[in-house]
Amino acid sequence: MAVEEKQKQSIAKNEENKYHYHVTPRYSAWTDDDKVILRVALPGVKKDNIEMKALPDLFMLRASRDDILYVLDLELNNSIVPEKTKVEYNEGLLRVEMLRENPLDKAYLVPIK
Repeated sequence: MAVEEKQKQSIAKNEENKYHYHVTPRYSAWTDDDKVILRVALPGVKKDNIEMKALPDLFMLRASRDDILYVLDLELNNSIVPEKTKVEYNEGLLRVEMLRENPLDKAYLVPIK
């Protein structure tokens, strides 16, 4: 008997055929000092069925459960540092903390004479 190895496919690639319901999850978002904080309700979703991607100005979330696909795409008003995003998932509640990029960190310091 041959064992066939399956590659893990992206949730987004499967979304067209597999899911009967596409739902925008309930969420709240706010800024706190140098962070953008996002809380998303994903009832009944397993941690392995959550996929997130982040760009400096865009956040994408896909999560699946049974025949439901939760879809959340947010254009951010603030630039974030995607590599410093922190995520916690506990009992159906996802907490995402994104570090806001300070545009003055890359600014040229003008010498004063």
